[in-house]
Amino acid sequence: MRRVAGLALLVFLLAGCGQKEADQQGMNARFERLDYQIGSRETIAAPYDKSIAALTRKYAALVREYADQLGPKEARKRLTEKGDELGNYCLACAAILYDAAKKY
Repeated sequence: MRRVAGLALLVFLLAGCGQKEADQQGMNARFERLDYQIGSRETIAAPYDKSIAALTRKYAALVREYADQLGPKEARKRLTEKGDELGNYCLACAAILYDAAKKY
């Protein structure tokens, strides 16, 4: 009986570890997809392209959604780095990200 209980506990713990890794992969996939969408719109016309501002707000919302998983330091780092990247193309987009980073 103890062996069965020990085995059940081991299976339960291993199942929990796999879920965390799957959650991490899902989060990274969402960030990569959004990074690609933003990157494809980084052009000279970016300040006039309203979709890049919408994607920037989505990026800030995604960081906010995963803030517990990322932690405040990583959340602030991601927002600041993306703001630095977009600052050359869209100052309003960079401002959105910098304002969001101040919350962490």
